[in-house]
Amino acid sequence: MTRQSIGAAASVFALLLNQGACAQAQWGYPGGYGGYGWGGWGGQTAQGDIARGLGAYAMGAGYYNQQTAVANSINTDTVMRWNQYVYEAQMNANRLHQGKLAMERFQTNQAADKIRDRLRNNPERADIYRGDAMNVVLDEINDPRIYAKALQSGQVKIGGETIRNIPFQYASAAITVSIHQLVNGGPPKALMASQFAADRETIKALGQEIRKQIEEDKNPDKATIEKLLAAINQAEAKVDKLLPRNSKDRVEADKYLKALHGLVAMLDTPALDLILAGVEKRPDATLGELLGFMNAFNLRFGPATTPKQKEVYDSLYPKLVDLRNQIAPVLAATSAATASGGTEPGEFFSGMSYQDLQKRAPAPPPPAPSNKQ
Repeated sequence: MTRQSIGAAASVFALLLNQGACAQAQWGYPGGYGGYGWGGWGGQTAQGDIARGLGAYAMGAGYYNQQTAVANSINTDTVMRWNQYVYEAQMNANRLHQGKLAMERFQTNQAADKIRDRLRNNPERADIYRGDAMNVVLDEINDPRIYAKALQSGQVKIGGETIRNIPFQYASAAITVSIHQLVNGGPPKALMASQFAADRETIKALGQEIRKQIEEDKNPDKATIEKLLAAINQAEAKVDKLLPRNSKDRVEADKYLKALHGLVAMLDTPALDLILAGVEKRPDATLGELLGFMNAFNLRFGPATTPKQKEVYDSLYPKLVDLRNQIAPVLAATSAATASGGTEPGEFFSGMSYQDLQKRAPAPPPPAPSNKQ
């Protein structure tokens, strides 16, 4: 594989909507990410319209051109509702995590509200270094109602060296919560037929295994993800063979399986070194660019374990708090967001064919042999 093709695969596969677009979206490749670069998001697009987490998804699936069915099927409203859905899933995952922290510290879930209040208003240094206090601020900034405003306001320069030393981690918990809800909600009637019994059991068991890994604060095991994707692929093949196209049963089965496939594929994340390549060459990188990058790749702040990482958090945390306080009046004046209906994954991924969903990016080439003796 050539360096150019790797660079193209590394180009972010996020959805960027043209200002004022109401019918169709574009799959954009913002300047700077191609060829391993980290260049921030293009200024000609609406920052708040980036589809959350789709950068990571795209790098796993490879990239498509702007003429694919999925590009033509996703509109502004769909992206807005998808972002709200993922945000709510993250809030759900946060409650589980904070409840666990409360159990560890106070042996009671009733203390979870004390944990939340401390993390937000009076964090201990350990809370910051663990990433929990950082993520509490991040979640407020990521509120879909004010996210675009937050990015526009985040013009303070932090520099690429700072970004390189942030211990990022993927927000796997939010996606896992979504997969759990989808599986536990049960498949549509067509998939309850006896022909799909083995597929249902396999998918449910593997979904529970991934959820258990998240509850133990582990990243989803790659082998488990691959098994789950294989089980979904098998179910999709049966649907394609057994259910007539455009029938009600086929439409419902497709929507369910495509949603499940898309969510699971988002767990199979690219190497952080790949998406961060070149960031150290951006001394002018801003806090807003960092936040847009994290949103597109569904990243959160992980534990700071080295002196340099802790130094970065000591510097970055007050900047995040300042931005949160700056946009707080806008959030207070904004009406409550409409809760997601739970159907967003099906709508978001419905424009993809099974063939598109099954695409995988080619593996990076092995490193060139050293000439050193």
